[in-house]
Amino acid sequence: MDVAYFLRQRMAFISNYFDVASAPFLETMRKIEEQEAPFVPTEFDPDTMDSSPAFLDEWLQAQAGAEIVGQTSVSMLSEALKAYFVTIERLAGLDCEASYGTKSFKKGFIQGYRTCFAAQGIDWSSCPADFKILEQVVLARNASQHSVGLMSPNAKHSKDTLSKHPNPLFISEYENDLLKRHGGSWLTEPNVHVTRASLNAALSEVEKLARWYDED
Repeated sequence: MDVAYFLRQRMAFISNYFDVASAPFLETMRKIEEQEAPFVPTEFDPDTMDSSPAFLDEWLQAQAGAEIVGQTSVSMLSEALKAYFVTIERLAGLDCEASYGTKSFKKGFIQGYRTCFAAQGIDWSSCPADFKILEQVVLARNASQHSVGLMSPNAKHSKDTLSKHPNPLFISEYENDLLKRHGGSWLTEPNVHVTRASLNAALSEVEKLARWYDED
């Protein structure tokens, strides 16, 4: 079974999904910002209108939609990566958690499977994939799936995540600028924000892993 082939199929779907699903939200935001129809503001009347930007609610809804698409995409990538490891495990006739205990998986399934496969002779030191990025994929998925805020659909990076990855991959340019202005410390947890560039970076590391494992 060509496990890497099916992983790449999932990755291609995720990449396409991100573009197709986010496009209408981004287009709505663009039209509002450019004041294009149907988002052409009327002349401001101080007696009947407040000072909020025109179509603010519509812009915020579109932004939230784009954020959810990004969170969904990175969540699917995390699940695809997990399915990749599970498939390799099953094809090898292994039961990693039973053999090495839940403790080896306590820090996440990536670390658990690395421990298990290392015992089978896999030398991870030669793998070119950036496991810090792969771990952030899983952590972003966890944040997205366990978000409990009612005021906003946006998921936030946890304090534990920020202690491990103080300059996370999945943040907005605005919040990244805030980080720099405050000397590298967070005043509040930033949102999980997935851009095309950050998704590409994550997809690239998964591809490196799959290619290396095939050749190893």
